[in-house]
Amino acid sequence: MSWRNIASGFCMVLALAGCAGQHAPAAEASGQPGGPLENSNQKAARARLRAVIRDQSFLDHLSASVRANTISEPFSGRMVILYMVDDRGAARGAQAADLVESGVTRDALRAVVEWNLASALVDRVSCKSHSVTETPRHNYYESSRLLLDQQWTDLAAQVGTVVVAVPSNDTLFVACNPTPDTVQKLSVVVQNSYPQAARPVSPSLLTWGKDGWQELPVP
Repeated sequence: MSWRNIASGFCMVLALAGCAGQHAPAAEASGQPGGPLENSNQKAARARLRAVIRDQSFLDHLSASVRANTISEPFSGRMVILYMVDDRGAARGAQAADLVESGVTRDALRAVVEWNLASALVDRVSCKSHSVTETPRHNYYESSRLLLDQQWTDLAAQVGTVVVAVPSNDTLFVACNPTPDTVQKLSVVVQNSYPQAARPVSPSLLTWGKDGWQELPVP
């Protein structure tokens, strides 16, 4: 994983695509799997934890009081990770009380969220060399796939250079071993669609490497 410190309010209601999957790993108050403090309520609360990626401007437009209660962290460039609670097809911002209820520490939160997202986004991204693929489902969490480090490591090992674009939360383009012309065309598409996005993520292109995601210079 590109972040290695983990070994392994604003309340808004948003329509989501259904999320299904495996059970999240049990975690006690310390955030470690399988602890003795595990109970069914904690397990259910933990399974609802998610994360989305947004442009920094999303946080900038929140009031200071709401921003103070927002659980977030930098991701890459102007992108930030916002932690959420997915409650039967609707999402709201996760708050400190949700971590208490789920028995997850702040340090363990991202690892738990990655597990939950991997369980919900079961169809792995794939693409052919010198081509661009757009994920077909347009899931509410489509851009959250960027958090699934192992999947991108596996894809890069199979195909080589991986370039992605996420102009909005539900749109993800993946280019494998793209030519300069392909990168140019993808950049134009993204920079044209990003300003119209209801939930914008980034107008930039990203490439996957051993240190995680890095922004590419604008062609």
